[in-house]
Amino acid sequence: MSDQELFDVISDARAHPEKYPPNGNASGAAMSPCANAFQLSPRLRDVARDHNTFLASRPIEWVNSDVNMHRGPSGKLVWEDGEPMSQAGYNTFRAEIVATGFPTAEAAVRFWMQDDAPWSWGHRNLILNCSVQEAGTGHHQGGSGGHYWTVDMGTR
Repeated sequence: MSDQELFDVISDARAHPEKYPPNGNASGAAMSPCANAFQLSPRLRDVARDHNTFLASRPIEWVNSDVNMHRGPSGKLVWEDGEPMSQAGYNTFRAEIVATGFPTAEAAVRFWMQDDAPWSWGHRNLILNCSVQEAGTGHHQGGSGGHYWTVDMGTR
């Protein structure tokens, strides 16, 4: 399992959302594919990798409560001004999706694409937001969550 595998699966989901039909009430779920693929951002990949390493150092109960899975070592959200995503040069648009515990990239992407109704399809809709230009992916195995999957997305 690798960062590249997650990037490939997320890119496939962006181009072929029909492979990932929403479970439950699909109201508000984006359904259209994006003609433009994500461009791989080494900067966002590094942010995603570092973020997963940080999350793996924390108890899984902390990671999975509230919005903690999006907080960095400073306690702020990684997409806030002055935090890792803005430090990487992304100032027009910044977003992040995180999943823990899934043993494969495919399982994490299926969760974001198909089982996102409790989050108002926010993860799915970010993947299918065709105006977002770049993404970086990270996978970390270890820590109390087992597997950490992060996709950081941005537009400079």
